Amino acid sequence: MAGKRVSIFEVAKAAGVSHQTVSRVINHSPNVSPATRAKVQAAIDRMGYRPSSAARALATQRTRTIALIAGGVSYFGPLATIASIEGMARKHDLYVSISILNDHEYTQDAFEQVADACLEQGVEAFVFVAPTEPMVQAALGARIKVPRVLLTSSHGDADIESAITKSHNIACLGIDQWGAMRTIAKHLSALGHTNALYLAGPFDWRDATTRRDAWAQESKAAGIDSTVINVDSWSGDDAYQRMSAYLNALADPKADLPTAIVTANDMQALGVRRALYDHGFYVPRDVSLVGFDNMPGVDNAIPPLTTISPDFPNLGVVAMGTVLSMMGGGESTLDLPLRHGVGVIGAPLVVRESTAAPAVR
Repeated sequence: MAGKRVSIFEVAKAAGVSHQTVSRVINHSPNVSPATRAKVQAAIDRMGYRPSSAARALATQRTRTIALIAGGVSYFGPLATIASIEGMARKHDLYVSISILNDHEYTQDAFEQVADACLEQGVEAFVFVAPTEPMVQAALGARIKVPRVLLTSSHGDADIESAITKSHNIACLGIDQWGAMRTIAKHLSALGHTNALYLAGPFDWRDATTRRDAWAQESKAAGIDSTVINVDSWSGDDAYQRMSAYLNALADPKADLPTAIVTANDMQALGVRRALYDHGFYVPRDVSLVGFDNMPGVDNAIPPLTTISPDFPNLGVVAMGTVLSMMGGGESTLDLPLRHGVGVIGAPLVVRESTAAPAVR
């Protein structure tokens, strides 16, 4: 059989059954006896037969293909979610067509071109990993009639609630950023902190917007006076530069530095940690430090970092469950708390050695 694609008819002849029986075995039909199934599977394995996805699509009018259009793939959270989505798709015998979009350099027309190319391939649903505000706007406004699931954060300019109300083919999911920031504020307040710095993320990311707004409200509710330092990116280097500039501007750093610092992600926390060390401050002896994302390695930072641990793999699992429900003709049945139309998955605080009660100054 070398150099020639084996057909279902050749497998049927070798196994001594009809091609319909081979099809039933391939599609996991229960209407095949164990002995016949074993005989057919042995022929399949021996001959190296692989079903033709094109032929299956013609026969069933189903491509079993999902389009995954993603931004933010330079960062831990989106990557972990994408890996989970792809793994879940394979478990359900679905194909994933992945398109990567630059977070900042694209137009609505470019977005439509990618979506149209996917539709021409017969995709049955879309999953959008849409971390930025422009991506959410484009994903909601795209000319798509098949189901779409957006993975994004709950706060921003896009009116997600209105879009979901108008179409049963749209669902939105994300991490409970707001609840996470409430947990951080309560943790620091319980330790005795009454003042803090907050390093915000890039303004066009909905995650950054949600975390900043949540921190402003939840820190105030917890009795913490907070100052915000805006950072234009998620990078540790930018956080290092901003934190260094802040420390250099203090008249008396040892007296004026707040007793706690919260960052919008773990990379920022590592940059802040370096700036503090360069200026003679130690975590948590002089200042407590909290991150967000629980990236690999932060449990071995010096000291191990207290941080929020979003369940990115579960976000991918829930996204695929939603897609499967919508592909089957049902509406999205999200059994999750809703924030501004986004079903949110909890993100617990992992307490490590980077937070402690404030020292007496």
